[in-house]
Amino acid sequence: MTGVADRAGTYDFEIIFVNDGSRDDTALRLNELSERDARVKVVHLARNMGHQIAITAGMDFAGGDLVVIIDADLQDPPEEIPGMLAKLEEGFDLVHAQRKRRDGESPFKLATAWLFYKLMRRFSTREIVDNCGDFRAFNSKVLKVVRTFRERHRFMRGIFAIIGFRQCIIQYDRDRRYAGETKYPFRKMLSLAINAVLSFSSSPIRFITWASFTLWGISLIYLIKALLDHFVFKVTVPGWTSIIILMTFYNGIILFSIGIIGSYVGRSFEQSQGRPLYWVGDTRNIDRGEDA
Repeated sequence: MTGVADRAGTYDFEIIFVNDGSRDDTALRLNELSERDARVKVVHLARNMGHQIAITAGMDFAGGDLVVIIDADLQDPPEEIPGMLAKLEEGFDLVHAQRKRRDGESPFKLATAWLFYKLMRRFSTREIVDNCGDFRAFNSKVLKVVRTFRERHRFMRGIFAIIGFRQCIIQYDRDRRYAGETKYPFRKMLSLAINAVLSFSSSPIRFITWASFTLWGISLIYLIKALLDHFVFKVTVPGWTSIIILMTFYNGIILFSIGIIGSYVGRSFEQSQGRPLYWVGDTRNIDRGEDA
């Protein structure tokens, strides 16, 4: 990053690292880096709050006219930043970096990513850019608007997709991970996908409504059949198996529906508590701001 900043011409860079409550020697290394280079600024969160909130913390402390978000694992190449800044200079407000190729990722992850974006296009009210992570650049106008979004369960890609402004896409090839292991296992990817769907779509609630009508229709048909069997055809059916199957099926649907509704209610409860998104343990080379 410092090399890209040195070659960036007339831009004055500040490089903000957000340490999301790491338990290794990351904090020490970042502090040492900030002592060697005054452009490097560090925000140490007091505890791990998750990737999306860490991005939010970085934006809250950003003070530049142009802002770039990039992960620290170097899979997204910093060399693309000058081209993104050039697009902003052309008059665009927001530049998304879209992956053309994703080296080093398993077929399972590629397949689930494809399915995720397909489902988001189907259920979301706003279209999210395919194969676009959190590598993007934007100006201070966009930064000011995005800072006003303070929901706890955050999906930054969706937030950037719905705010409008003049947007464009640049494409790049994503390399293999430089070092270490991903901190985004399947469990976290699934959680992010759930956040995306529940935060930007009411389709699950609509699905419950249509499923209720469908199941009610099936039940009505079965009721008519049962009445005909009893009064017209005089067929004696023990019925135990049918009752158990129907009870299991309908109870499963009911519990599933309650779970979806409960997810929305739980999010409303957590948001109503008004707790800060994060709290800062320490900073380097920046004035200590208020916890968000």
